[in-house]
Amino acid sequence: MMAPPRSRRLRLLESLRRTINEMLHERVHRAASAKGHGAPVNTSTIYTSAAREAPELLDQLLFVHQKVDQELGEAKEATPPAQLADPDRRAMLSAVRAAVNRTRASLEQ
Repeated sequence: MMAPPRSRRLRLLESLRRTINEMLHERVHRAASAKGHGAPVNTSTIYTSAAREAPELLDQLLFVHQKVDQELGEAKEATPPAQLADPDRRAMLSAVRAAVNRTRASLEQ
């Protein structure tokens, strides 16, 4: 069974999510390198570093992710990321990372 075609808006939001995700990971990697550390690999460490080094980018990423969920009919309203508790923000970053990986895999086919 084929998946229904994705709207132009959904494709744009997914692309924006991938781009912001890459920018965030690059900032986290640069910050870790500047401190003489290796790049963090698990979501919790990435989240902690992102919240410290690039909070505005993290908020943008989480907001765009909520918009993607809305477009897919999985969420009703976007909650401003600053109003979310840390566990919810970490879980959302984990969902972002998984979604970006799935989208990347589907684009490579």
